[in-house]
Amino acid sequence: MSENYPVPSKDLSEKGTKGIMSAGAGLGLLGVNALLGVPVVGGILSVGLVVLGAIGLFGKSRTDKVSGTILTAAGGLGIASIFMRGFTGNILSLGGLGLFVYGLMNIGGFVSGLRKKSK
Repeated sequence: MSENYPVPSKDLSEKGTKGIMSAGAGLGLLGVNALLGVPVVGGILSVGLVVLGAIGLFGKSRTDKVSGTILTAAGGLGIASIFMRGFTGNILSLGGLGLFVYGLMNIGGFVSGLRKKSK
């Protein structure tokens, strides 16, 4: 019965935002993983991710700190890929795929909420 009630706008906007951001981050992480195979580009990209992540860790909001942690971890795995290519590649691929699927699930919830809201 509760599935017929309209969805609050705040919940709907949160699902849409989480969906787009997570799916985009997942695709970005998969792209970073692919670029790590290029010798010079991979090193520069890894160091850049660590620097951006460190800046995010000093942010005031919780979102800044979470994204900073993820960026730092991705950059650290990129640097570690010099020594352990297979392991880090698998971790980055699984992380990117997981974020992408989580984003698609939130987008699905957003679309479902829009349909309920329009009834």
